[in-house]
Amino acid sequence: MSWLVPPRRPGHELLDDPTLAPDEMARNLAELARIDRFWRGSSALARWLVERSSVPGRIRILDLGAGSAVPSGRLSRELAKAGLTSSVVALDLQWRHLAAGRGARGRQVRPVAADALHLPLPDGSVDFVVSTLLLHHLSPVNLAALFSEIRRVARRGFALLDLRRHRVPLAFLSAAGRVLFDSKITRHDASVSVRQAYTPAELRTILAAVAPRARVVRLFPYRLLVASATESPRSAG
Repeated sequence: MSWLVPPRRPGHELLDDPTLAPDEMARNLAELARIDRFWRGSSALARWLVERSSVPGRIRILDLGAGSAVPSGRLSRELAKAGLTSSVVALDLQWRHLAAGRGARGRQVRPVAADALHLPLPDGSVDFVVSTLLLHHLSPVNLAALFSEIRRVARRGFALLDLRRHRVPLAFLSAAGRVLFDSKITRHDASVSVRQAYTPAELRTILAAVAPRARVVRLFPYRLLVASATESPRSAG
């Protein structure tokens, strides 16, 4: 492995702490929603979904690790602009994360507090599963379990966005974190997230046993998209 890619170092992100003060939690979740808008994570997922869905149409989406679910609402609105009606289940382990986004996510989003490794959904109950910044939270063993659950509930595929471990974003966050982020929780968790993120090769090794058809694509800047889908209705026939 290149010197530019440090060994993976799992750490503790402060937002994951259920005892985090409510005001700090709300400030961090609001900042994460702003980062999603700037980073255009929801827009990237919407483009991927539109390319694989019939228009006009309706799709059922499960958004894992949704936090406040404000980005889930943004995803639904982006799809609506493209002519797709969506119903989105926004799932997060902590109910209070979901409660923090109440009133800002829209009526098409249904919040559910549950464990992504044990989804309370029947087989094939959604069209697509999506996530943003979830994968790096999980160990390789739990990642394999997550992909198995995703394949169980997703009828048509999944698209999961995450970070790519590299020394360049770590150096950038160290130099500019105080300017970029208002919340001290965000400043702390951003570096922890990069240090415990996966490389494309690591993800492909995990996927080989549970989702061998999935692709891992590098996105700018230092991001990854892990995705798999059945044949697009747009390309069929």
